[in-house]
Amino acid sequence: MRKILPILLALLCSCNIELPPLEDFRILAITPSEQFTTEPKIVTVWLDTDPRFLVNYGDQSVEIIDEPILEIGSQTVPLGTYLGHGQFQGIVWSGLEVGRYEIRVKLGDGREATLPDAYEVKPSVGFWIESIGDQLEGQPFTITIHAAGPGAEHFEGSAEVILYKDGQEFLPLRGGTFSAGVCRERLVIDTAGHYLVMVRDDQGNSATSNSFRVISKN
Repeated sequence: MRKILPILLALLCSCNIELPPLEDFRILAITPSEQFTTEPKIVTVWLDTDPRFLVNYGDQSVEIIDEPILEIGSQTVPLGTYLGHGQFQGIVWSGLEVGRYEIRVKLGDGREATLPDAYEVKPSVGFWIESIGDQLEGQPFTITIHAAGPGAEHFEGSAEVILYKDGQEFLPLRGGTFSAGVCRERLVIDTAGHYLVMVRDDQGNSATSNSFRVISKN
């Protein structure tokens, strides 16, 4: 028996144990799928695989093994927050160039997947408002707002339009919608006074019109 044991051990050590190959995974989606150049964006990447976990029962902690990494353009984004059902979250910081991007996700075990034409970075635009002349109380008139900056002629977003009277917010109007970089809003003001219009988007970009009068009919 003493002679047989070394032989058995040698045979076992000489055997190559092949582990089954890891299955490929896919990127199903990224949401949201766009951001402006000047803003950071929290994104959720949805994979068709779940992570492996290391559970420490001593301190009751759970740690993700093979944490995914998202690559968009020049940025590498750790996807360190797991939401369940294959959904991972991270932050894409500002600074990416305007354009459409393929995204790539890498796992710590060496696997990776790509999703082409999946993410868009849009230019952050400013605004300007065409000069507004004096108006007559109760009579409709139109204001014209222009997007400004790189790619402004293609801007199709929206912005909030606010009416000010004598320096105080008087009336929040419905959000203006741009087409080919231009937004036209039809207004009716029933109270005489001095007014101006402000346009503002959710990125903090804003512009104000010149001051104009609304003249009483009486």
